[in-house]
Formats: sequence, structure tokens, C-alpha cells
Amino acid sequence: IEGGGTIRTADCLEDLLSTTNLLILACPITSENNHLMNKHRIQMLPRGALLVNVGRGPLVEYDAIREAIESGHIAGFASDVGVGHVSKPSEPWDPHDALTQHPHTIFTPHAGGICELVMRNMTQIAVDSIERVVTGKPPLNW
Repeated sequence: IEGGGTIRTADCLEDLLSTTNLLILACPITSENNHLMNKHRIQMLPRGALLVNVGRGPLVEYDAIREAIESGHIAGFASDVGVGHVSKPSEPWDPHDALTQHPHTIFTPHAGGICELVMRNMTQIAVDSIERVVTGKPPLNW
């Protein structure tokens, strides 16, 4: 964050939103957090805030983020996982959709963390798991 910033935690998301200029979602989807960032919560963010979703698409409600981007309330939205749309799945996201075409949005195909180190580690985990199965042990990630 330009000029420095603060990383904060709270027991309640709403306690943080009004002073959050950059919100990064990195959580799994559950029945409790589907559309976690809905119209109400997005409007609680300060005008000009940035929202990034690297968790799961349905964490962000499609219509809510589209309206916030179009109105300028949210300055930018980046997603590595799509968006929770009512009538179509969030993953894979539609590259022709109005939200993905907006100049203040960035979408990547759930590969934003892929780099040489990650690929090397994933390969090693796969090899180790195969070796374990061949020797009668359960794979590392079951």
C-alpha cells in the first residue's frame, strides 16, 4: 500500500471493512461464506478500495461486484477464481462476460500462484505420493 499500511485481524469482518483499502480473500468456500462479499459488505468498503479474490469464486457475489466496479465504488477487482454468478458457474470464468471485460478488473485462470518453485514442489509431491502408493502406503495428500 502506498505510504505504508497495516495488516489487521478482527473477530468480525464488518469491523474491518470501513477502513480497508485492500481486501484479499484467500479462504475456501463454505455454506457460511458463500457470497461473503455481497452488496452490503462491498458498500462498507471505502470508495476506491481494491478487492482481490484468490480463494473461490462464490465468495464474491457477481451482481454486487459488477455494480461496485461500474459505479466506481470499487477501484479495482482481481480474481484468480471467477465470481459467484447466479446463473453460471464461477470456474471457469467467462472471458466474454461484461465484468471480465471491464478495464478495472483482472482475471487469471486459477493459476496466479504458478511459478517454477510451485511446479517443482507439486511435481515432487506427486512423485513422493506415487512412490508411497507403490509401496503400499497412502499418498501424502489423501
